[in-house]
Amino acid sequence: MIVDIFCSYSGYFGIVLRMVGLLLAFPLLRYITKFISAAVAKRFSQHMGIVVGHVIFYSGLAFIVVNILHEFGFNVTALIGAAGIVGVAIGFASQTSVSNIISGFFLLMERPFSVGDMIKSGEIVGVAESIDLLAVKVRTLDNKLVRIPNEMVLKHALTNLTYYPIKRIDLIMSVPYQENSDDIANLVREVVESNKIFLTNPAPVCLLNKIAQQELSTEMRLFFSVRVWTSKEYFSSAANILMMQLKNHCDKHNKQMTISQVN
Repeated sequence: MIVDIFCSYSGYFGIVLRMVGLLLAFPLLRYITKFISAAVAKRFSQHMGIVVGHVIFYSGLAFIVVNILHEFGFNVTALIGAAGIVGVAIGFASQTSVSNIISGFFLLMERPFSVGDMIKSGEIVGVAESIDLLAVKVRTLDNKLVRIPNEMVLKHALTNLTYYPIKRIDLIMSVPYQENSDDIANLVREVVESNKIFLTNPAPVCLLNKIAQQELSTEMRLFFSVRVWTSKEYFSSAANILMMQLKNHCDKHNKQMTISQVN
């Protein structure tokens, strides 16, 4: 009698211990995922850390769910078999998702960009926020979140705007025909040297591009190609700052000009 009671209590105690263990498994899984993801990101890239973290978390989650079902008396073997059949059916019905997953692994191996890089895909320009199994999430310059399927990123031309540490700004500036071209080149150099966000090495360039009439006008003007280099962290604002300072400098020297950015 005493042995039966002890076995009964030990059986209940064992179930309680297993349930507590399964409940603690969720926060433990999150901690392990975060730790391994951070280690992989530090060793390789943030991109790879995110993908490895997703794989570990969802694999561990599936393992925990299967164990919970087993504790509640479900026939896990039959359930896995049924899940396999359903999985095949879902696979045929979701070929696009499978294609996006495969494309995501190609992006992981090729690494054309990393989280934090500014990219351009089609008409979308912004900072890569995350690279998931199905899609790349991009934060645009006006602070909108855009989701681009991995397959679309892989199929179309993609530009990594911050891959290299410096970037060139291209402007077209026009002045009246009677202006001296050397004076205009000196004016551009003075503006570049007065602001530290613009680089002097490589040196700025101001070249006479063409002599022509402006649209809807009979006035002859000189058109200059202005090329200035800046660090990638100033990429999004440097062109506007340069145009503003060139305009103010021309006003200061009583020179009329028009200016526009070349995309």
